Amino acid sequence: MLGVPRASFSGIGPIKQVYTKGGSGHSAVRNICIECGSLLFGTPESAPDLVTIYAGTLDDCAAFVPNAALFVSQRPPWAALAIPLVEYERMPPPDDAS
Repeated sequence: MLGVPRASFSGIGPIKQVYTKGGSGHSAVRNICIECGSLLFGTPESAPDLVTIYAGTLDDCAAFVPNAALFVSQRPPWAALAIPLVEYERMPPPDDAS
């Protein structure tokens, strides 16, 4: 998942919004394609100026290079990372994961 400033984000097409409890404990909105059900992007209430885009929805997901792994406490034992990244058990403090 990558974060982008909300002011620089735009999308087209119909979506369905689903509200869930985010990792911060605040509500998060998951925006889903109404045609295929794919999870497209998120708008967390804990970070109102941010949009989180799911890397698998990008036309060229190889262009995304992660710099941290978040919520590793929820990762199953068999899901080892292929590349070394800074790992956070939960959501890191705002200044750490940039």
